[in-house]
Amino acid sequence: MRIVVLDDNPTIGEMLQQGLGLAGHTVVVYFSPSKFLADIIGPTPASTPFDLIIVDLFLPEGISGVEVIQQVSNTLPDLPVILISAGGSSDIEAATRALPEVRMLRNPFKIATLLKIIKGL
Repeated sequence: MRIVVLDDNPTIGEMLQQGLGLAGHTVVVYFSPSKFLADIIGPTPASTPFDLIIVDLFLPEGISGVEVIQQVSNTLPDLPVILISAGGSSDIEAATRALPEVRMLRNPFKIATLLKIIKGL
C-alpha cells in the first residue's frame, strides 16, 4: 500500500515511515500542510496515487488536520484517511463530529495498532 503521512513532528514522521515501511508499505512523509496540499490536490497533483492518508490533527501554517482532510475529500472522496492526535478529548470529539467517516487514532500509539486499522480498510 502507498501511504502519505502529514505530521509536523519529524520523530513521528520517521517512526511511521520506518514502521510502516518494515510492514511492506511505501510511505511518503510531509511536514508542511501547504506543500502536502499542493502536491496531492494542487494543479499538478502527485502522479502516483496514494491508497491512504494519515494526517495529524494539529499542524503548522494555520491549517488543521480537519481542514486538510476536508480539502482532500473534495478532490479525492474515496481515499481513506486516518487522523492521529495527541490532543485532548474535546479536540478529538470535535474532529470526530466534523469528519465522521475518518478513523481516529490517539497518539501515542503502537505501529501494530495502526497496522490493524490499515488492514481493516
